[in-house]
Amino acid sequence: MLVGSPVVKTILHALGAALVTAGVLAIPSAAQAAEDVPLFGALTERDKNNNSVVYPIQRGETIPVVLGVTNRGTAPSAGVVVNIRVFNDLNLPRTFTNCRYYTDSNLDGAYCEFDRELPVGGTYALSPFQVSAEPKAEDFTSSVVFQWFPKDWADKQGGIEKLAGNAGGPGGTPEAGSGGELTLQPQELPVPEQTQRVGFAYVALKTPPTSPTATPTSTPTSAPTATPTGTVAAPATTPPADGGGEGGGLPVTGLNIAAVAGAGVLLLLAGVLAFLFTRRRNKFTA
Repeated sequence: MLVGSPVVKTILHALGAALVTAGVLAIPSAAQAAEDVPLFGALTERDKNNNSVVYPIQRGETIPVVLGVTNRGTAPSAGVVVNIRVFNDLNLPRTFTNCRYYTDSNLDGAYCEFDRELPVGGTYALSPFQVSAEPKAEDFTSSVVFQWFPKDWADKQGGIEKLAGNAGGPGGTPEAGSGGELTLQPQELPVPEQTQRVGFAYVALKTPPTSPTATPTSTPTSAPTATPTGTVAAPATTPPADGGGEGGGLPVTGLNIAAVAGAGVLLLLAGVLAFLFTRRRNKFTA
């Protein structure tokens, strides 16, 4: 299997996303300093089987995805911050002025902040929030990873500007979006029994169907030549290829059999005459 083949690239991309995701879950979050007050649960849309919805996307397309949150604590939250990350051929449009965008290798991320109060038990979603696929994206099923923090904790770390700068690659400078402001609006979302501050929304590339192969145009067959009246046309014969047919030899027609038989008779007579002539000569010499 070649290193540059599409299959290997897909595997490497999947491993890269899995490693980053594993790192998010394995490394203790700095938000632990906030003593998990309030407690946040990451939410997204779910189907009738309680599975996360997978959002289809086409190459070069931008689509909305639902990234939600609920306050599972015992007191209202005075503001919240979310860190959003996508990978490989999935991107975050630089849209919102209350977000700071950063990149690191195959990762595209943003820290966004909201001043609104979140009461206990309410469910909210970013509105509107979108992701886009590269015009030449390869087949993928990727995840939008989003993680919630209390705003007062984020402010103590230097705010979203500092957080985005620390999360980006070397030499990268966080930048604000150039559009409107991202808001956090009430939205009814299912709340699973087990929720964590880290959530995943899944996006799958939907490739257009391959156009059917055109059927080659058949070559018209020439009309057979008419045989003049009163004349019997000889059947056309095609010489078989060497070794064709059973027995591995060329089939012999009746005409060829007569010719071979005649040649054999002549050879036999010549042999008899030569034998008689030789006997007479030997007898005369003796």
